[in-house]
Amino acid sequence: MTSAADVAAQETRGTKRRVFVRILAAVVGLALVAYLVNGAGPERVAAVIWQAGRWLPLILALEVFQLGTDFFALRSILGERWRHIPAATWVRSSAIAYAMMTLLPAGRAAGEVTRATLFSKFVGTPRAATTSTCLQAAYLSANGVLSLVACLAVASRFGLRAPLAMLLAGNVVFQAVIAGSLLAILRAARIGRWLDRMRRRFVPGAKESPPLDPEERKRIPWRAALVCSMGRAAQTLQYGIILHAVGGVLTVRNAFITHGIHLVGATLGDMLPNQLGVTDGFFRAFAGDLGFADEPARALSIAFVVRIAQLSLAATCVVVASLTRHAAARDGGGPASMRADARS
Repeated sequence: MTSAADVAAQETRGTKRRVFVRILAAVVGLALVAYLVNGAGPERVAAVIWQAGRWLPLILALEVFQLGTDFFALRSILGERWRHIPAATWVRSSAIAYAMMTLLPAGRAAGEVTRATLFSKFVGTPRAATTSTCLQAAYLSANGVLSLVACLAVASRFGLRAPLAMLLAGNVVFQAVIAGSLLAILRAARIGRWLDRMRRRFVPGAKESPPLDPEERKRIPWRAALVCSMGRAAQTLQYGIILHAVGGVLTVRNAFITHGIHLVGATLGDMLPNQLGVTDGFFRAFAGDLGFADEPARALSIAFVVRIAQLSLAATCVVVASLTRHAAARDGGGPASMRADARS
């Protein structure tokens, strides 16, 4: 029989390994970024970023809008139970989830697990876990839809056999498979139980995740997927504006192409914090598709402008999470909220 001390020692070793892997991933990402910047010319990259600075308030506003769509997606999943969650907990959970998504490898999944933990005090642990899984499925579905539109935009200009079009088509399939797997988990079929075991094994934080709500798990989160798609559409506009800010030509098709490059890079670089080096590399590789074949520094700067906006908002979220800590702790998910959940 394993003693408590052995279990604690294993958990400590596991924590140290995860920290080491995250640090190593960050170092690898930074090395890739340094290599790309050196190739494009540090002075030129800095000049383009400075040129784009005046557009940063609008870019940040669109980033905040995307953060806000998570609230409405979660509200649609929870139904009337969203009112059981105090405002301080909503704010704190949103801030923590965004900061984790931006700063950690596979941050979206880890952030949703943390959000579910905070919600569980007010709506019950199974329902909070189900809500988190539904949101991730909706988010992946939205990524798949926008990847499809971007694929069509690329194909209309360069043809279906263009490398970027093929990568986007693969991303559509990948997002659909993962979203479908999460929905299979929710529906509790045999394959769903097997996928749930895989999720607990490989997704950060999911190993300790609670059982799902048997009453709610069979609902398909269509409205949440629609809201998440609106958030991805706002991100497409954001990337179109960034393209214009760094000297590109802003058209609807160019906005989708630029966003498509991000979607592919974000998927393939998910295990690196903020996709360091991977999204940068994709923008550099597809500079010609953006009209920057002779000016790779402009294409590379798109990733930097996005990162400035995201890291600025993530830093703000860390502060907000700290400031709301005591207010959320006072809410506490006391007997009143749990009685409300029992009545529902």
